Amino acid sequence: MKPQIYLVAPPDIEPAALSAALERAAALPDVAVLLLLRGARTDEAYERLARAVAPVAQARDIAVLVEGAPDLVAALGVDGLHVDGPVAAVRAAVAALRPDFIVGVGGIGSRHDAMQKGELGIDYVLFGPLAGPLTAADRELARWWSETMEIPGVLSDPEAVSPAIEAVGCEFVALNLALLEPVA
Repeated sequence: MKPQIYLVAPPDIEPAALSAALERAAALPDVAVLLLLRGARTDEAYERLARAVAPVAQARDIAVLVEGAPDLVAALGVDGLHVDGPVAAVRAAVAALRPDFIVGVGGIGSRHDAMQKGELGIDYVLFGPLAGPLTAADRELARWWSETMEIPGVLSDPEAVSPAIEAVGCEFVALNLALLEPVA
């Protein structure tokens, strides 16, 4: 099974640069998702970014996810929410957004954590960091999940420079959009 690509936008990238990088990345096969990291952006700056980039991605059949409160999803016209938080935050997001929008989780630290959040009706579980190196423990946790559970898994390798990384059976591989080589 070849994994689909889950792109992670750097938190400090400007909308014009992100749109240009997205244009190049959209030429890759199997790009399915774009996560807009909030970083240190103000509410207004984050909303401007989402409003500028979401139509570009969605026109290429790439789902756009944001971080933050569930009410941002409909307000910004994006496809869903990525939650790196406790079970209560995941439960609130699922209650507010499902079944109309995507709800995914990250920040998984153990099998128990993954199973606990997976039972809440989410759409995916992301294993590994959104920035920094992927660890062997994260890779093993993702492998275990993909072999054991039905909820799609995402293996996040933010330092990979090619989408041709080994995804250990996960349905998606998350890559840092800024590190991908431009498509010739």
